[in-house]
Amino acid sequence: MFINCPFDSSYRKIFDAIVFAVCALGLEPCCALDRDDGTQERLTKILQMIEDCPFGIHDLSYMKLDPGTRLPRQNMPFELGLFLGCKFAKRGRSRKSCLILDRAKWRYRKSLSDLSGRDIHVHKGRPTLAITAVRDWLATESGRADPPGGAFIIRQYRRFRRQLPELCVTAKLHVAQLTFSDYRAMAITWLRMNA
Repeated sequence: MFINCPFDSSYRKIFDAIVFAVCALGLEPCCALDRDDGTQERLTKILQMIEDCPFGIHDLSYMKLDPGTRLPRQNMPFELGLFLGCKFAKRGRSRKSCLILDRAKWRYRKSLSDLSGRDIHVHKGRPTLAITAVRDWLATESGRADPPGGAFIIRQYRRFRRQLPELCVTAKLHVAQLTFSDYRAMAITWLRMNA
């Protein structure tokens, strides 16, 4: 599962919730933070992940002007375009499906009107709505016969978050300093033990 989301600290709660939901549904999330190889160019790494992953989650909620430069950040729409391009380039040979998220229902139309006609799911900046959107999408797209419900995953996520500081102490880590790989591994381990 390729996750194309902002890595901004103000987005971290939603990002963590999405990663947890993907793990809870039995898939392995990956993103540009997966590897920190200074020899690999970032776009090459992203293209390889997009190629390898049949599923992608793309959050457009951080399409906004940077106050310092007065320019918009375009990484998320760019990576969504790469994912859609990969799907269309391999029409009939590749099964790709993606979930597109935003803060508000029609906000994306102001800057990406070419996306009109696609189902955009809204999280309103709330991790629980992001979890429900991921769950509902994967319940139909993943082919899994018995996916847990959104309310169940939200309860699990809340329990996991309450226990995370203690889990970090045991692992000699700090919650605020968890890397993507650390967080994913802790979520997967916790889910195995608390199924």
